[in-house]
Amino acid sequence: MYTIGQFSKIGRVSTKTLRYYDDIELLKPVYVEKKSQYRYYSDEQVLIILLISELKQYGLKLEEIKAIVDKQEVDLLTKFLKNKVSEIDEEVHNNLKLKDIIEQKIKKIELGGSNIMEVNKDLKVELKERQPLVVMSRRATISMSNVSSIIGKVFEEIYQMNLQPAGSVMTVYYSKEFDFENTDLEVCIPVNNKVNVEKNSNLKEFSGGLHACSTFVGPYSRLGEAYAKVIKWIEENGYKNVGAPFDIYLVGPQAVQNPEQFVTEVCFPVSK
Repeated sequence: MYTIGQFSKIGRVSTKTLRYYDDIELLKPVYVEKKSQYRYYSDEQVLIILLISELKQYGLKLEEIKAIVDKQEVDLLTKFLKNKVSEIDEEVHNNLKLKDIIEQKIKKIELGGSNIMEVNKDLKVELKERQPLVVMSRRATISMSNVSSIIGKVFEEIYQMNLQPAGSVMTVYYSKEFDFENTDLEVCIPVNNKVNVEKNSNLKEFSGGLHACSTFVGPYSRLGEAYAKVIKWIEENGYKNVGAPFDIYLVGPQAVQNPEQFVTEVCFPVSK
């Protein structure tokens, strides 16, 4: 048998980690001395600790590793590994997109961008009378990183009802303060206005009325500039905000790859 110190060197993990594995029943010692509480491990457990260390290196979660060790099923191991490959593919894709954005920023600076904090001088605010719309919608409190999944579900419901989108995707923000991980929002997509909203609980009329709007060209990370412009305009012109603001994605990632070319309209319901 091996002492916990010897086993620590074999598995290249700390004794603290081995005690934690014992607590969560991932890898329990074969023998614990009653008086000293010294832990001892067997020859048979060497391959187990090496497998655990290998799977941790791949980035698998401890609960996944425990399931693999407990069940000893090759199919389960294959499933978790394939899931991890998919996660890595997505991460690589996102990192390549980020790399492209950073390189574009560098080029912009090298072409004469001397000001670190750019100001969009063309940003204007317009007062618009918007007409009511029939929309398919879904409201949720989620992380902003998961908004695309909600948009996908709304599109699925539209096609399941044999409807067609009749306008750009809109996102309404109900939270009083911005919380990236827990945002109360509603995704709305306009559909054929002849449908009966009573047929589906996710069909509703999106109210029209007076709105202060600003059309912003650029990445979503800088949309706050348009929000600030509209809020300031409302205050300076004697209006008041009377509803949740919303974004209309006129040109987005589905149409162009360069975030500098995204076009988003920011709207605030207002009244005098």
